[in-house]
Amino acid sequence: MKEQIKAFITKTWQWYVITLGAILAAIGYVIFILPMNMVEGGVTGIGIIAQRLTKLPIVGSTSIVITAIVFVIATRKLGKGFGARSVYAMILLNVLIDFLTLLKIPTVTDDILLAAFYGGGIVGVGLGLIYFAGASTGGGDALSQILWKTKKIPIGRTMIITDIIVLGLATIIFIPLEKIMYSLIFIFIEIKAIDMVLDGIHANQRVLIITGKPDRIKDYILESLGKGVTVFQGKGGYTGEDRYMLTTVIPRNTVPEIRRTISSFDEKAFVIIEDVNQVYGEGFDSLPKDEPVKK
Repeated sequence: MKEQIKAFITKTWQWYVITLGAILAAIGYVIFILPMNMVEGGVTGIGIIAQRLTKLPIVGSTSIVITAIVFVIATRKLGKGFGARSVYAMILLNVLIDFLTLLKIPTVTDDILLAAFYGGGIVGVGLGLIYFAGASTGGGDALSQILWKTKKIPIGRTMIITDIIVLGLATIIFIPLEKIMYSLIFIFIEIKAIDMVLDGIHANQRVLIITGKPDRIKDYILESLGKGVTVFQGKGGYTGEDRYMLTTVIPRNTVPEIRRTISSFDEKAFVIIEDVNQVYGEGFDSLPKDEPVKK
């Protein structure tokens, strides 16, 4: 029975995470961002512009229509990269935005700067959870990948250009430049929150150890931490003595322990610790198989 429950959770946890992320993101949009007339780039930003022009609660509906068109094109161009989870995330998020808008939930604050910070944080956490679960929320990402594959335009450049165009249209049509400036703060906080969620979940650090006593440190990493380690042999440029470089990737919460252990084995060891954003291989995530490969 326990194995069946475990297998069920393993197969369905991503859907629960996507649902939670969509709820958080929708709340952030409806309570903080939309009442302050702030605009986001991409498809959601186009939906906000449509709402302001028509005076109707159609942010989500507009986003769904545009995203559906882009998804159809993306499926033909990119194949299986856009699956059921992305469709579910996209529909759920936009339906929740329209539903909560119709409920006319009262705003929490009239301070636009507070709304930008808290709205950006809540929306970013929600989107970060959705991205962590392997889903997409709109057509902006799909459009960027289509242009990369067909025109070799970098994905980041496309997303930046799209945001600038949408914010520019919003400025021309209905939003004062001051609101656009606050919108940029919201977008910045949102991106940082997404990064914090993804980096926090995948919190790993690379450790480079230069030492003259590699054996005990290597055994500790392999046996106590259960992580792989690569050993390089070299020579000190100043002393001319034989030195060894050990490199490994470990969870961030084990860094204090490995620092103390290295110090106990070799007080003169030279240690470099740096953040890593993506780690693939044994003991970590598997290499993605459905993403476009850059030549």
